[in-house]
Amino acid sequence: MGKSKKYLGRGIHDEKFFKSLNEGNLKKMLDAISYDDTLDVQIRENYLNIYYNGGNIVKVNSENSLDFDMFYFYLGTEPKKKVKSDEKELAELKTKRDDLIAKFKNNDYAGYFDEAKRVMDKWYDNHPKPERMEQHILSLGNRYGESDYTIIDLEYQVSTLSEFCCIYTPKDKEKPKKPKFDIIAVNKDGKLCVIELKKGIGALEGTSGLKEHWDCYRESIGRKPAPFVTEMVKILAQKQEFGLIDKNLKITESIPEFMFAYSYDDKNSRKDQDDKFHIEYKKVKEPIRIIKLEQGTRKLMNE
Repeated sequence: MGKSKKYLGRGIHDEKFFKSLNEGNLKKMLDAISYDDTLDVQIRENYLNIYYNGGNIVKVNSENSLDFDMFYFYLGTEPKKKVKSDEKELAELKTKRDDLIAKFKNNDYAGYFDEAKRVMDKWYDNHPKPERMEQHILSLGNRYGESDYTIIDLEYQVSTLSEFCCIYTPKDKEKPKKPKFDIIAVNKDGKLCVIELKKGIGALEGTSGLKEHWDCYRESIGRKPAPFVTEMVKILAQKQEFGLIDKNLKITESIPEFMFAYSYDDKNSRKDQDDKFHIEYKKVKEPIRIIKLEQGTRKLMNE
C-alpha cells in the first residue's frame, strides 16, 4: 500500500517556490499584480490561484508550471464534454492556451494578464457568475483599514485529511459533506471570521441554504478550531511576507466566528428578500451575526 497523503494545509511549503515569490521572478509577478486593482491573489496548498472577476486567471505551481483553463477560449454553445471529444476544436484551444502561457513563462506578466482578461471578459459575457463576482469585489474592497474586516482567503475547502474534516452527513446522504466556505476574514478585534456569502433569493434555498452551511461549519472548523486558526495564521504571515497584506494585521483570538453576509439582488424587492432570508435564518436556531450588503456595496461593515 502507498503512503497516505499528509495534509499540509494552505500555504507555500516548497522552499524554491517560496524563494521565487519572495525575491525571484515570481516576486516580479506579484509586483505587477500590486499595480492592478482587478486581480486578487489567494494561497492554496503549495500553489497560488490568481483571480479576475471571480475566475481563476492563472494557477501558479512554480516559475515554470502554471495553468489557464483553455475553455475560457471556447465561446460556442456545445457542452464541455462534447467539445473534449472534438479533436480539432480541442487542439485549437490548447494552442491558444499554450501561446498565452508562453507570455507568462517569458516573464511578460503584464502582457499575460492583459490578454487573459480579454479572453475571460468574452467568456463572462455568455457565462455570468454573480456570486463569484461578488466575492471578488468584496475581497478587493476589504483590505486592511478599509472596512471592519480584512479578507485573507476565499473559497476555503475543508479537506477530508484535516484534523477538522467535516463529520456532518445530511439525512439523504451516506457520506459527510465536503464544505467550502466563501470568505475568511479578520475583524478589527483580531478575530477570524468564516463568512458565508449569499446573493439573491435563489442562493438561500436547497442544499446551498443557510442551515446546511451552519451545520457544516459546526461539524468541521467549529468542533476543532485550533488547527484551522494555525493554518490561517500561516496564510496571513506568508501574504504579509509577499507584500499582499498590511503587516499590522494580526490574528489574536483563538476561536473563530461563523457569519452570514447577504447581498441584495436587483431581481426581487428588498422586502421579499428580507422575508425569505428571515424564514431561512430561523431554521438555523443560533444567533449568528449577519451583514447585509446593498447593491453596489463593497465594504463589510457592522451595523
